[in-house]
Amino acid sequence: MADVNIEYTVKVPNEQYIDDWSDNRTITFTYTGPEICKMTIPYPGEGVTVASPYTQKLSGPVYDTETTVDVNVTENPGLLPIVDLLYGRPYDVEPTFDNETLDDGTVYGVQNNTTIHDWFWPVNCIVDVDTKEFVSWELDSDGNPNLVPMLRDSLSPKMRTYIAKADMFVEILDQFALPTAENTLLTDYKALLALYRVKVATPWKFADINPFDLEAPKIPMELVVRHKEIVDAGLAALQGSNPNATPIE
Repeated sequence: MADVNIEYTVKVPNEQYIDDWSDNRTITFTYTGPEICKMTIPYPGEGVTVASPYTQKLSGPVYDTETTVDVNVTENPGLLPIVDLLYGRPYDVEPTFDNETLDDGTVYGVQNNTTIHDWFWPVNCIVDVDTKEFVSWELDSDGNPNLVPMLRDSLSPKMRTYIAKADMFVEILDQFALPTAENTLLTDYKALLALYRVKVATPWKFADINPFDLEAPKIPMELVVRHKEIVDAGLAALQGSNPNATPIE
């Protein structure tokens, strides 16, 4: 039977490997594979109800410790992300990239032909604790596949502390109308902070940059003095970046 090609859309993080979903970003992928896909479920162990199923592009044996379940992707389009992840990436996919340039001229690559396998781990299933027979896929409260994103955390404790403190520093100063010269210093510092953040948080995008060799941007002393004046006056928790949020502690 010929393979089918079916498009489906899933929500993905704002960018690969970063656990930030605030943009409500979605991507449409294409499943290419059999209409009816046989899933093999290995015995997960005594008292275990979560199994890690797999499927094969070529017919292989099903052992005595395994059971199978067929998924018809035409009849069950909501399961396409699960089937696509388990069936695997097409053999002929080669990554291609778009070059993007940061404000300081640094060029990095962003893959423009990702598949679902570049974003999520394969999905598990639920089995009966006694019979080990398939019960259901791991779904969220809306009945959609519970996709687990691939995440990378490249920040050292020192990097993470610096960025967190810098964000709080900027948030306090952003509440006030600074003199022109100080406002320019703050704008320039925020730009340098943004460049530093992207380079240390996503180093896999950069071919020739070691994030541990990068120096965090220095804060101009004029801003430090102004920040101290604000804190000493008891105005640091005036409103924060969101006036409707709880004031900064």
